[in-house]
Amino acid sequence: MKRAFRFGNSILFQGLFISSLLVVAKVDAASAVDKGKTAYMMNCSPCHQADALGKVGFAPSIGSRDFLAIADDKFIKTTVLKGRAGTSMMARPDLKGEQLNNIVAYLRSFKFDTPLKVKVNKHWEAEGDYKKGKEIFKVTCAVCHGKKGEGYISGGPGTGIGLKGFLDTVSDDYIYKTLEHGRSGTAMRPFIGAKGLSNLSKQEAEDVIVFLRGINDEKSAKQNKLSKADLIIKGKAQFMMNCSPCHQADGKGKVGFAPSIINRDFLAIASNAFIRETIKHGRPGTSMPARADLDKTTIKSIITYMRSIPVKNPISINVNHNFEATGSAKSGKAKFIQFCGYCHGNEGEGYLAGGAGPAIGKSGFLDVASDDYIRQTIIHGRIGTAMKSFAGSSGLANLNKQEINDIIVFLRSLN
Repeated sequence: MKRAFRFGNSILFQGLFISSLLVVAKVDAASAVDKGKTAYMMNCSPCHQADALGKVGFAPSIGSRDFLAIADDKFIKTTVLKGRAGTSMMARPDLKGEQLNNIVAYLRSFKFDTPLKVKVNKHWEAEGDYKKGKEIFKVTCAVCHGKKGEGYISGGPGTGIGLKGFLDTVSDDYIYKTLEHGRSGTAMRPFIGAKGLSNLSKQEAEDVIVFLRGINDEKSAKQNKLSKADLIIKGKAQFMMNCSPCHQADGKGKVGFAPSIINRDFLAIASNAFIRETIKHGRPGTSMPARADLDKTTIKSIITYMRSIPVKNPISINVNHNFEATGSAKSGKAKFIQFCGYCHGNEGEGYLAGGAGPAIGKSGFLDVASDDYIRQTIIHGRIGTAMKSFAGSSGLANLNKQEINDIIVFLRSLN
């Protein structure tokens, strides 16, 4: 039975009302695509061609499956609004607002036989060797993109990936995912792994990214020449100055005040990017301040020092940053209160709740931690701390996979 309700001076049937809203939404979406196509043909097709597949040596493909899977809406809009300095891609601030939204909607309407979904981690930063990256780029990439990534002006078919206008817009993982997947329908093939043209390893790909970042930043290039021994010495001094007042000189933390960060399980689960983002942006709502004053090399040295400290019975944990938990926030809340609330607070407030555990329900943590980071922490715990394993028969709570997922979904619902 359809349920009637009053809306203004009219009586509407709920089912009919909702159906009409869906029809309106579909009409609006279709209208945006149509308007976007018109705007695209007028403003973008002269260079990127009517099919959006570009023209070799002149304009890149922006309608390919892989580009649209890797580039998010913000990336596309920023490129349109700011252009690409040093190329023929001019800034188009006149296309802001609805018109730009419609162009993106048109591009997103493209259909592919084998659709691809790629999750780009904007916080991840490549770590590698500038010199090695330069040599790899020379052999593998320069023939298309130029020796320093100059792009079309070097006479090759590839875009200017060494230009500041490009590098200021893309994340390191955007470049990595492009090396990993290539661009279907173009000369840009995958370059990583056995299926890649060059079978690049993950580390070699990172070396290339470090080289690209150093092209326009000589300081960055010089910093990457520091030896590991130098970084450890510098890192220990910086750790003692900036981190030990809270996390203690041995990095084991202080219950109810600061967590253990020189810890076998934490260092096995936390990526360098996770630690870096935590240092740079802090933990809003906690006593962990943002340290934007610490430059990239200083943070790198601190992380290198932390990882240099030997631990007993070292373990290796593979964290899948593409994993996304699905489940019931309601069920997760009940489990969280039962097993986690005593230490972390019923809503993950952390030390402010008077418990021994840090704030894991705050945006400062949840914006950096992946779902699998949280899952692996629940599974493995933190050796030498009150945070024990809560999964399986050996765990304190014997939580199963779904119950862990429910807890993660609950935590995500807090922000």
